[in-house]
Amino acid sequence: MKIAVFGASGKTGILIVYQALHQGHTVTAFTRQTSKVTIQHNNLVVIQGDVLDYNQVLQAVEGQDAVLCALGVDKNKPNTILSEGTRNILKAMASAGVKRFICMSSAGILGNDGGFWFGRIIMPLFLKHIFEDKKRQVQVIRESSAAWVIIRPVGLTDAPKTNTYKINPGVPTSKTIPRADVADFMLKLLTNKNYDGQMPAISSS
Repeated sequence: MKIAVFGASGKTGILIVYQALHQGHTVTAFTRQTSKVTIQHNNLVVIQGDVLDYNQVLQAVEGQDAVLCALGVDKNKPNTILSEGTRNILKAMASAGVKRFICMSSAGILGNDGGFWFGRIIMPLFLKHIFEDKKRQVQVIRESSAAWVIIRPVGLTDAPKTNTYKINPGVPTSKTIPRADVADFMLKLLTNKNYDGQMPAISSS
């Protein structure tokens, strides 16, 4: 499969790229900093660009079979990077005739799915602006014509892949999940259409 990965230089995005190549996919990695994508592979094309630049996004999307999004922001300040960047991706997908869109969001975007400590303390005090834009991002995706899945991982860790994670529609069953498991599930969703139009939580078993 030919896939584009946005946020490819992030901690989860780079694992998506690595696992996708290992599975035999052809990958276009879209990133602001190409120096952070240190993988070298015959089936890998790295594009340096800004997700807020539509023409650069379109260049990455054209000719793909699917798009995976692992965009993130580091600073908790008012911004629209996730929502406007995702709007550009989906607009480019519609223009290029690409239908499948798999997006990583976060537990907590439903308001009652992050647990008391995270939902009532951490999120409003330290992640308010990030989650405001995550919610706008969800709305952009839900209003699109793409065949989409939004996944809601809990706290991301650098632990090895377990392949024993749990998927459920409501509250996550643990507080953490290895990024490698998140990448694994996102790649499974390229062909698994059981969760289309849904926002499943992913957590450790």
